Amino acid sequence: MDLHIHSKYSGHSLLKPQDIARIARRKGLDGVAITDHDEIEGAVELKTDFPTIVGEEISSDEGDIIGLFLNEKVSEGPALDVIDKIRSQGGLVVMPHPFDSMRREALRSEEICRKGDLIEVFNSRVIRKEDNLKARDFARRVGLPGIVGSDAHSSMEIGRCWMDIASADDASSFMRSVRSAEVHTERSPLVVHLQTKILNVRKVFS
Repeated sequence: MDLHIHSKYSGHSLLKPQDIARIARRKGLDGVAITDHDEIEGAVELKTDFPTIVGEEISSDEGDIIGLFLNEKVSEGPALDVIDKIRSQGGLVVMPHPFDSMRREALRSEEICRKGDLIEVFNSRVIRKEDNLKARDFARRVGLPGIVGSDAHSSMEIGRCWMDIASADDASSFMRSVRSAEVHTERSPLVVHLQTKILNVRKVFS
């Protein structure tokens, strides 16, 4: 599974949920997590056609926080409130791309990151290798399981990262499986950041 993908509902991706499923199958993936920004509509839509973890990348005052295995959309707000809202519906709290020095919305606070269930220890869109390594080292130091994700906003990015999870039927089975999962990581080319900037400009002037 690729555990960090954005659909058109994120606003800076053109990927339709059905296209994500088609590309994922072609690349040999058995499932995905759709983690759109402050929205779960794309994940819910895809779940009826393809094994999908309903996720959301939620804006907080400390940076982005991902919820996985959600039943309802989580509204943005203070980080601790976001974490509580994810857990109140049985979801898992993921700290995505923490300490990414090139990303304004990345989490910086170790105190907040410690409150997660999982740390994203490799993100294909992180530009500086050292920032992914810092996330990995932090997860090891505090004893939190690590996951990886492509953070895909385009078709070429889907499947750059994947984890071979024994079970992703629910949050509990996922957590039991994640530490022993086979992992593949690959960085995305820098051109993907240009694509995102172009989409953001188009959004402003559309």
